Amino acid sequence: MNYADIKTVDIQDGTGVRVSIYVSGCHFHCKGCHNKEAWDFNYGKKFDENTIDYIIDLLKPSYIAGLSILGGEPLELVNQQGLLPLVKKVKEVYPDKNIWCYTGYDFEKDVYGKMYKEYSYTKEFLEGIDIMVDGEFVEEKKLVDLKFRGSTNQRKIDVQASLKTGSIVQLKFGDESRYEKEEIKNPKIIFFKEFEDKKEKQDDIASENISIPVASQENENIISIVPAFEIQETQERIAAEGLENKDDNNL
Repeated sequence: MNYADIKTVDIQDGTGVRVSIYVSGCHFHCKGCHNKEAWDFNYGKKFDENTIDYIIDLLKPSYIAGLSILGGEPLELVNQQGLLPLVKKVKEVYPDKNIWCYTGYDFEKDVYGKMYKEYSYTKEFLEGIDIMVDGEFVEEKKLVDLKFRGSTNQRKIDVQASLKTGSIVQLKFGDESRYEKEEIKNPKIIFFKEFEDKKEKQDDIASENISIPVASQENENIISIVPAFEIQETQERIAAEGLENKDDNNL
């Protein structure tokens, strides 16, 4: 097994400060994937005992909440077998630290429904995972500020509770209310380029209305350009002075 990257400090892929490993190899090839180079199973560096020791050392500080495993696709069968020694070692050395795993597979259908029952290493692997975020990344369901995932279809699964009950135990991310309401089930995604174009048009319209032609006091035929905000401020000042000069009987 190869891996594409190891993040020594990560706050995006799970709760708290984490260490994250991105494994190589994925067959999903999701549209809009931000880690396309990791689709290749041969990309990156070789994952071996030295890599495991390095990650165990990175997890040592008390402020590190746990390990996150991403890809690529961690649950490709060859990657599960490669990652199993790491997962077991982390749980042995740091039983109080949690492990998150991200997968494009569906937990009910593919992971628990099939792999868990067919492969002994999948069973061992899942026994060490605390939280699994499942589902392919769907660009049309992307929201840039979602917690710990890329698109709204992806779910947070309590793996140990699910294995114990034999049915999926889904946890909430805490941001569901923003898109679960009927009127915003299909939120419009505004990409940066679109935002900039729209802003530029608004600025052009605004620039056309920032000044007002006013007759000069010295010569009525000479027109001077006075910014609109100055006209408004002058009018407000005159109105205010008028109120101050009125006595109580006239109010």
